[in-house]
Amino acid sequence: MKKILFFSSYFYPYISGLTIYPLQILNHLSKKNPITVLTFPHKINLARKLKNSSIKIIDMPYVCKISKGYISPHSFLIFFKEILKNDVLLIALPNFEALVLVLLAKLFNKKIISIFLCQVDLGNDLKSRIINKCLNFSVNLQMKNSDIIITFPDYMNQFKLNPSLKDRLKTTLPPIQELPVNKKIYKQFMKSKMDSIWIGYVGRLAKEKGVEHLIDAISLLIKKGMQIRLVFAGPYGDQVSGEENYFTSIRSLLEERKIPYSLNGRLKKDELGAFYRTLDCLVLPSVNKTEAFGMVQVEAMLAGTPVVASDLPGVKIPVALTQMGLLVPPKNSILLADALYTVIQNPKAFTSQEKQEKTKSIFSIKKVLSFYDSLI
Repeated sequence: MKKILFFSSYFYPYISGLTIYPLQILNHLSKKNPITVLTFPHKINLARKLKNSSIKIIDMPYVCKISKGYISPHSFLIFFKEILKNDVLLIALPNFEALVLVLLAKLFNKKIISIFLCQVDLGNDLKSRIINKCLNFSVNLQMKNSDIIITFPDYMNQFKLNPSLKDRLKTTLPPIQELPVNKKIYKQFMKSKMDSIWIGYVGRLAKEKGVEHLIDAISLLIKKGMQIRLVFAGPYGDQVSGEENYFTSIRSLLEERKIPYSLNGRLKKDELGAFYRTLDCLVLPSVNKTEAFGMVQVEAMLAGTPVVASDLPGVKIPVALTQMGLLVPPKNSILLADALYTVIQNPKAFTSQEKQEKTKSIFSIKKVLSFYDSLI
């Protein structure tokens, strides 16, 4: 048994790959190891409800936020107290705030495992460039002090890494489960769908997701006479930190193009399973390296739904491994429209029983959980 201290700037119920991935791992590890989570409350009076009592969550106070990061002098004392109580420090990267925690762990000779989930790209304006530089400095220093760095296959190939860091890298696929299907909700979705084509998007509505390019592609398909509805599942607007303006621009673009759409918000697991099962195609039109994998792709594939995704490092892995979809260059609405047309017109070419079984084998969650057991 090891006492594990986990840090992430955001934690469940905030919905993102940054939170869903670690939660799956922590739920498993907590069966044998007591776990303490250090994080920040992304909402006022946030209620965190975890079924697992072996995971203790400490919401640290903060003075203010800069972009998506927290300024918290209060955290230093909490870091000091908690690092003395635990054996292993597990951190989710990227973050700026854990640098002091990592240095304390190093000082007290604690093992440090970092899960590098993505690199943040906030944009090219002066403020964003300054924040990016500060964030990357902190992330690089945290990695240099880590004993092990866990990342997705293929993703780190795009970065120029120090040779010493390469020696610490271990790759694994993310922990992804086949979702249950709520039959009642599935019937409701199918009744709403009727004869239309449902193209789905699942995840936070955020700038790196490139939803504007998906809208352009659907506009082209509608002009061809296709009866398409764009259906969303996941948090949006003020539910996504720092992305309120992006959601406003996306909604305006949908109205301007007169594209039929629906916002389903955050769905429960069995509702999301029904949602995937209803779709004709799931799209992940991400535009930059902030998107490192896209777990929703695999969830859709496990439900028997084909995927069109951006040809980006990490992001391309599910389609490349399973052949349950097509890849397109990011930000290319014309090729995205072509790929969607191909998948919609030939669904069986991408969703054969053989390919679905292969997908289940490749993304066996048991393999991932065993990987983390061996590390601890």
